[in-house]
Amino acid sequence: MNKWKIAFFLLVLVIVGSIIGLFYWITLPSDSEVVYEESPNLTGHVLTVNSTIEDFEGIANSFIKKAMEGKPVPLKLTLEDQVVLSSELTIFSFTLPVKLFFEPFVEENGDIRLEQSSIEVGQAKLDPATVLKLLNESIQLPEWIVVKPDEEEVLIQLASIPMTSGVRVRAKEINLAEDIITLEIVIPNE
Repeated sequence: MNKWKIAFFLLVLVIVGSIIGLFYWITLPSDSEVVYEESPNLTGHVLTVNSTIEDFEGIANSFIKKAMEGKPVPLKLTLEDQVVLSSELTIFSFTLPVKLFFEPFVEENGDIRLEQSSIEVGQAKLDPATVLKLLNESIQLPEWIVVKPDEEEVLIQLASIPMTSGVRVRAKEINLAEDIITLEIVIPNE
């Protein structure tokens, strides 16, 4: 066999092996256990704030930008009928736009749990848990945004967002259909 045929077959073998390895890595369950802190029991003076979708969207994106500490912001939150997280994934030097659609739920402790309802990755059809795993591993998110790929959800721990003077925030109600977002701002007792 001549050396060019051998080189060709080795190149094909390397390419096929790389593709198989990539798909194996993508579909492998996350070995890092998701660790998140329970929101503290917030006590103090409570100020209830009603927000519009537009205002909440702006505040959320400002906090995400501030948490990124000058790095490029890899994630944008928009509110429509659902919560939409937009980002980009780079695979084999191709950049694909990603949109994740979530239904928001308020937890008892005031955190916001986002349950994934659908996904758009360019024209590709990918498993939602796989895309969440890729986003979790490829994007450095603020520590108060916890991605749980296996449950196909994202937890936003509002009480863990660093604010001045010990002020904490918790969600009370989110109803996007009626443009109702109610938050409580807890100012600690001195």
